[in-house]
Amino acid sequence: MAEVIETEKKIYANRQEIIDRLAEIVNETSDEAKGEITYLKMLYYKLRQQEVDAELKALLEGDGDAASYESKPDELEPRLRELLNIQKEVRAAVVEARNKEMAENLEKKQSILKEMIAIAQDAEGVGQQYNRFVELQKEFKEVGTVDAQEVNTLWKQYNMLCEQFYDALKINKELRDYDFKKNLDRKTEICEETEKLGEAEDIIPAFRRLQELHEEWKGLGPVAPALREEIWARFKAASTVINKRHQDHFEAIKAVETANEQGKTEICERIEAIDLNAITSVKDWEAQTAAVLAAQEEWRKLGFANRKVNNQLFERFRQACDAFFKAKADFFRSIRDEQNANLEKKVALCEKAEALKDSTEWRKTSDLLVNMQKEWKTIGPVPRKMSNQVWERFRGACDVFFAAKEKAVGGERAEETANLEKKQSVIDRLKALADDLASAEPQQVRDLMAEWNAVGHVPFKEKDKLYAAYKELVDLFFDKLDMKGQKARLNNYKERVKTMASEGKQKVETERQRLQRQLERLQTDLKTYENNLGFLSAKSKGGNGMVALMERKKHELQTEIEEIIAKINLCE
Repeated sequence: MAEVIETEKKIYANRQEIIDRLAEIVNETSDEAKGEITYLKMLYYKLRQQEVDAELKALLEGDGDAASYESKPDELEPRLRELLNIQKEVRAAVVEARNKEMAENLEKKQSILKEMIAIAQDAEGVGQQYNRFVELQKEFKEVGTVDAQEVNTLWKQYNMLCEQFYDALKINKELRDYDFKKNLDRKTEICEETEKLGEAEDIIPAFRRLQELHEEWKGLGPVAPALREEIWARFKAASTVINKRHQDHFEAIKAVETANEQGKTEICERIEAIDLNAITSVKDWEAQTAAVLAAQEEWRKLGFANRKVNNQLFERFRQACDAFFKAKADFFRSIRDEQNANLEKKVALCEKAEALKDSTEWRKTSDLLVNMQKEWKTIGPVPRKMSNQVWERFRGACDVFFAAKEKAVGGERAEETANLEKKQSVIDRLKALADDLASAEPQQVRDLMAEWNAVGHVPFKEKDKLYAAYKELVDLFFDKLDMKGQKARLNNYKERVKTMASEGKQKVETERQRLQRQLERLQTDLKTYENNLGFLSAKSKGGNGMVALMERKKHELQTEIEEIIAKINLCE
């Protein structure tokens, strides 16, 4: 459910209630109605955003994919726009009528002023025209508003004519002084009220009241000539205080809006700067998604920007976010498609292996299964929830065959014992070379390694211990004699890393990531060879040759892995 939002007049629990309220006041033209309509529009989109956020949250809590989320169409928004257009047309009609009325009022005031000019300039008949002049003053004040650009000119001309008329009027001094005093008293009251307004907490209604007082001031007659400048200066000074506070109020609002505009622009630029083509892993997508979601939360905390750019900024922000999440959805969709295709390939291999698991053609079937294992290694990842299941299925089929093969051909123990003695002899001679390492030659070690690889299987219980002793000695020679030139390569690589570092840390990091991927691939290959060595336990001559080849390849992989790890350490 959307969050309940409360206004000063009513609580709106949903967007339909806002639409209903808009329909009630859509034809009203007062400033209060305009303000309420503007606020209802803001509430409507806030509730809509909360509904979208709630849907996304529910999707995430249900283990859904935020990247594939698309909000439902807003079925109420067409009605909202229809009502807002009606309000716009109503207000436009009001403005047009008001402009027409002000034009008519201007003509009336100008006509009155023409008659006042004629009376004020008639020095001989000015006394007889007093009552008519007073009626014209009343008529002038009763005429409605005119265009703001004409107001000052009209009142200036009006006041000038009034002063001219009263200066020329030959009436008794008591009446003139009474009129001056009455005007002075009211203008003094206006000054006092204006000075209090300057201390009001809310400057907006104070400013509006000031405009009303200025209109009244313009309609009042003159005061005694000696007091005219003084009373006007007092009113002007009090007005200046209110005008300054009013200006400062809107400048403060403008400053906040400007800061919000800058903040929102920076967020847009930050999201737009993300290179979507450079994000190539799930980990990178998750990291960038966290950054975009954080930017969205930061956006929500910012207030409105300037009205001229606020909607444009939101549209820019929405498009940047939409582009990001669409690219993310496309990426994960491609991964799912690729993984599903890989799953189909591996299931096909499982079916082939299961069809061969009961075969008794040991040599032929062994070759087929080994080739299938190699093919398995070239196939990419499958959906995580199926990875172990499909691997166990494939390995299980292979295990059934190789276990049966081991049982069928496991009677040649004498040959294994003889092979054990041969390999022990190789180890003994390697130990002898190690005792006199200074005079040992790499070729002597390679000859003994070739002899080792040419020997067939040994008893299974002795295999691991024997190979561990052999590997330890070989590793010693490879390290001390640098048989593969590893030290030289590492020294050269160290200089290469220095060169890359001088060109930027990012280049070193890219190289480190490349080595890491290579290391993972080699470790996978090594695991495959170790598994295959467990499978191929036959004692035939062909089988022995294949095992020797795999053991040699396994040792080469281990050496290569050690060198890759050393290179990764140089990149740290």
